Amino acid sequence: MSESIDIKLKRAAIILADELNFPRAAEELNISSSDLREQISALERQLYFHIFKPGQNSVELTEEGRFLVNAFRGSVALHDRNATTGVNETMNGGS
Repeated sequence: MSESIDIKLKRAAIILADELNFPRAAEELNISSSDLREQISALERQLYFHIFKPGQNSVELTEEGRFLVNAFRGSVALHDRNATTGVNETMNGGS
């Protein structure tokens, strides 16, 4: 399921899970809190379940959210590793 989720949404969920605070997570992502809220809402609509228990500014991960964010961490790490390897191969003349 997580392969069809945009990498940007995965990163947003990871940062919010780390910060557990919309303003701090939004600042780290260089977006507004309202944009981050929209991204998380879009992600939860795509998943058909909540991964965060909402509060005014702070959040808490749901049980499903803890599992999913851990999966996102692996997916994003793999994506970044592949992106870096692709850049290095291109710069070194590899294919």
